[in-house]
Amino acid sequence: MSDVAPISSTSRIEDEPTGGTRTVRAELRELAVLGGPITLSFVANQMLGFVDVAMVGRLGATSLAATGIGNGIFFTISIVGMGVVLGMDPLVSQAAGANDHARARAVLWQAVRIAVLAGVPSMLLIVLAGLLIGHAGIDAETSRLVLRYLLGRLPGLIPFLVATAGRTYLQARGFPRALVSAAIAANITNFLGNWLFIYGDDGLAQVGLPRIGLPALDVLGAGIASSIATLATITVVFREVSRRDGALRAAELRPDPETTRAIVRVGWPIGMHLLAEVGAFSLAGIFAGWIGPEAAAGHQVALTLASLSFTVALGMSNATSVLVGRAVGRGDPAGARRVGLVGVVATSAVMGLWAIVFAAAPTLCARILSDKPDVLEAAVPLIRIAAIFQLADGAQAVAAGALRGAGDTRSARNANMVGYYVFGLPLALLLGFGVGMGAIGIWWGLTAALFLVAAALVVRFSRMSSTQMQRI
Repeated sequence: MSDVAPISSTSRIEDEPTGGTRTVRAELRELAVLGGPITLSFVANQMLGFVDVAMVGRLGATSLAATGIGNGIFFTISIVGMGVVLGMDPLVSQAAGANDHARARAVLWQAVRIAVLAGVPSMLLIVLAGLLIGHAGIDAETSRLVLRYLLGRLPGLIPFLVATAGRTYLQARGFPRALVSAAIAANITNFLGNWLFIYGDDGLAQVGLPRIGLPALDVLGAGIASSIATLATITVVFREVSRRDGALRAAELRPDPETTRAIVRVGWPIGMHLLAEVGAFSLAGIFAGWIGPEAAAGHQVALTLASLSFTVALGMSNATSVLVGRAVGRGDPAGARRVGLVGVVATSAVMGLWAIVFAAAPTLCARILSDKPDVLEAAVPLIRIAAIFQLADGAQAVAAGALRGAGDTRSARNANMVGYYVFGLPLALLLGFGVGMGAIGIWWGLTAALFLVAAALVVRFSRMSSTQMQRI
């Protein structure tokens, strides 16, 4: 892997051409064309968890809290491997910008190897976390259900990481539509699996089918359905990779130490960044669990809704990362700066619409996921707080994506570590337990951290893109 000479830019975000051709309007159009399908795929993928919560939520607060905590543990641990795999993102997008498609494909298959290797220790850690969750102050019944849910999710971990590599490759190459198809297939599979495995014969009877002795597996069934849905995703994604680039050749899976080191060097800070962010919200779920199952369930309802809105920011973040990476790869620093800043502004505007929905109709939103009065009472104040942090959540996600496309993955890691663990979580504990605000105080601490992280990352990208960037 060779570096090119640094390239610099002092251009501003304004409606002027780059190289006589690019304008802000053109950047918005390209963001929409690429970001639209990516965002739809993220929305559809988020619906997997949304449906899990909605269907498990009918079982009661304890099952809902266990699913939320278990989901948090699963993603907190797997997110590190996912982040390392995402180290391929700027490598593929910059290679695509330089029309080096052989390099892009080589990066993909080395990322698949990394996904498999990272998955094994992650599975062991997930089982260990499930066995030890009772020592984190969670009541015995909730802890038992957390372990059941995690055992159901476990078979889908390595396919999840491998699918991440395939998804990242397709979006970086500019083929995002297959991601929507994959997410739709996964949702259909997940819904049917949930209905069969969570409710068993009762689920069959509700749709007029005969009972066949199928047991109701409650939260374990939700985990199993999610694992099967992941297999549907990986099937669709790699069928598209094969259709675009031809079938996998055995030689492509041989170790390539140079490419592997490049992916890990870029991806490890991404993994730490994601661990810091997801881990903070998972810890907040455990804090809420200390208060009681109702508070933990209310936290999960509000977090599920906020996660659904975040898919818009996440889709735009990925599109921005790809377009910034392509601009850096083709030696267009002005275009890289402009598309990054356009992405931040456009996404913040869209997230403002989510803020209005959450602020205006929190009870209606909560009722989508649970009909239990105690859960609704706990969730509604948290949804109102979620309305406040929507703009910050969007800005920090897209700024991190822009930095990733430029090859800077350390700034997002550092900002999240400081924002959440030095500032946000201590404030959450102080407000939640020291001041006695409960789950509301915990969420105010998270909100403060989000605003701090957003400000730091937007400033970092603005300064970096006005000085120098280089292909990695």
